[in-house]
Amino acid sequence: MTKIFKREYYDKILITLEGHSGYGAKGEDVVCAGVSTLACNFINCIKDEEADGRIKLHKCIIRDGYVHFEIEIFDFAKERLEGIIESFMKGLYMLSEEYPQYVKFE
Repeated sequence: MTKIFKREYYDKILITLEGHSGYGAKGEDVVCAGVSTLACNFINCIKDEEADGRIKLHKCIIRDGYVHFEIEIFDFAKERLEGIIESFMKGLYMLSEEYPQYVKFE
């Protein structure tokens, strides 16, 4: 099962994706592929935002079955980044609704 954690602390947002969904065989798991695609897109967006000086990426850990971000959003970019994060979370939420035994928010 893929577990999703999102926490907010003052000016930081922490997001963790942990575990493999277990929906299908390795290399054929469409649920895991969906989570991975959303995560890769989010990583690319966040790195672009950091390059443009809108955020500070304090941590970005990517391992097999584990992704963790710690993001500090600067006030002037808060609205823009909230939209990016909301889109990412909405995609994960849709997967959790469709496959509740394989993707879960904690």
